[in-house]
Amino acid sequence: MAKTSADSTSIYTRVLTDIGNGVFPGGTRLKVQDLASRYGTSIIPVREALRLLQGEGIVTIAQNKGATVSTFDSDSLRDIFEVLQLMEPYFVETFTKSCTEEDLKALEAIQAELEATPVEDKPKFTGLDLKFHELIARKHYNGRAFGIWKLQRRILNALAMSVPISRARHAEILREHRELLQAFRDSDTEAAIASIKKHVRGAGDQMYLQLKTTRNHA
Repeated sequence: MAKTSADSTSIYTRVLTDIGNGVFPGGTRLKVQDLASRYGTSIIPVREALRLLQGEGIVTIAQNKGATVSTFDSDSLRDIFEVLQLMEPYFVETFTKSCTEEDLKALEAIQAELEATPVEDKPKFTGLDLKFHELIARKHYNGRAFGIWKLQRRILNALAMSVPISRARHAEILREHRELLQAFRDSDTEAAIASIKKHVRGAGDQMYLQLKTTRNHA
């Protein structure tokens, strides 16, 4: 596998962040020279970064057309949520059995920030939501599994930024997080697994409906 330079890794992160923050919506052409100017670098690390993003399915690169931010569709949504539905309970089971008071306080602090973030501020809300779930997933001993999970969440956050969160789902997310926190506090593995399964399923169902609505009105 070819080595990736530190510069291209940095540019990769910055492009991914801009996609996730809605600067480059799905379908946007990413011109190498424009990106190099934006990030104050040469075109070589930009090209390397775009190849990394292509490998993850976040951008497509076509001959004579260059790179384009991928469009989020129902197939992408299905594939990602099938992975999350398998992996989230796996991480939650371990977290419930091994979490410390410090872990729980860290989760509760993130939850407090989520509770204070309005539904309209999707970039901040989804960033905090990722942080919440990442703290749980990172506790697992299987670093390879964590890496796979984090990639799928990163792709989801980046490509689904244009899909709004409904107010009803916003309230459900907060409530389901509180249920999960209580299960952790109680060391109730069964309740924690049931809660995370409901949480991931609800997220997938809501996002599918919002995606369908957005596409129908496009």
